[in-house]
Amino acid sequence: MRIRGRVVIFAVLVFFCWSGVALAADVNDLLFRGADFHYKGKLDEAIASFQATVRVDPGNEYAHNQLGILYAKKERFNDAFREFSRVVQIDHRNTYALLWLGILYLRQNDLNNAFEKFQEIIRIDPNNADAYYYLGAIYNFRHNPAKAIEYLKKARDADSGEADTHYRLGKAFHNVDMIYNALLEYDRALRLKPSYTAAINETGWIYYNHGNYEQAVKEWKKTLKINSRDRDAIFNLAKAYNDLAWKALSSGDKKKAVRYWKKTLAINPSNKAAKYNLKKYGKY
Repeated sequence: MRIRGRVVIFAVLVFFCWSGVALAADVNDLLFRGADFHYKGKLDEAIASFQATVRVDPGNEYAHNQLGILYAKKERFNDAFREFSRVVQIDHRNTYALLWLGILYLRQNDLNNAFEKFQEIIRIDPNNADAYYYLGAIYNFRHNPAKAIEYLKKARDADSGEADTHYRLGKAFHNVDMIYNALLEYDRALRLKPSYTAAINETGWIYYNHGNYEQAVKEWKKTLKINSRDRDAIFNLAKAYNDLAWKALSSGDKKKAVRYWKKTLAINPSNKAAKYNLKKYGKY
C-alpha cells in the first residue's frame, strides 16, 4: 500500500509539473503571437491573442498593458483605462501603466488625476523622464512657468535625447523672456531632430521680436523647405513681409514696399492687406 501510494503521489506531482510547463508554453506562445500581430499592424488579431493570454494567466501584467495600448489605438479608451487599472491593481509600482493612466486622464482634461499619477511615478522612479515631462506640461498649462521650467529641466536631465522635451523647455523659457536659454533648447531640439519645424518657427520669432527681420525670414523659409504647407511659417512670413512693407512705406520707399507686398501674396495669395495696398500703391 505504501509503495502504491507513493506511486500515485509521484504520478500526481508529474502531472502538475508537466501541466505547469504546458501552461507556460501556451502563455509564451500567445504573447509571441500577440506581439507579432501588433508589430504587423493587425490590431484585432493582437487583441484576441492578448485576451486569450489573460484568460489563461489573469495576472500577466505585460498582456494587460499591451491590451491597454491596443485599445487606445482602436480609440476604445474606456477599455484601455480598465486594462491599465488592472495592471496597477496587480502591481501598484508598474510605472508604465501609471503613465498611461495619466495620459488617459489628460485626454479627459482631468488635470488633477493626471497630475497625481505622474507624481506617483516620480515617487517610484525619481528618474522617470516621461513623468517629469508631463508634470512640466501641466504646470505650463496652469500658467506656472517657474514650475514648468523646473520639471521640464528634470525631464531633460533624465533623458536628454528627446527633442520634444528640449522644445517644451525652450517654450517655457521663451514664455518668461529667458531668450538665451530658449534659443539653446530650440537648438538642442533641432540637433536631435532637424525637421522639427515648431522649434524653427519659434527661433524665427525670437529673431523677429529683437529686430533681426532678415534672420527671422530665413528661419521661416527653412520651415517651408521642409513643409511647404506649414501654416505657421506662411502666416509668419506674410506678417513679416507686410510689416517690412509698411516700414519701407513709412520711410518713403514705395517701390520697396510694393516688392514686399508682392512677396506676401506669393506665399499667401488671399492676404487682404497685401491685396489692398498693392491696388493702392502698385503703380510704384
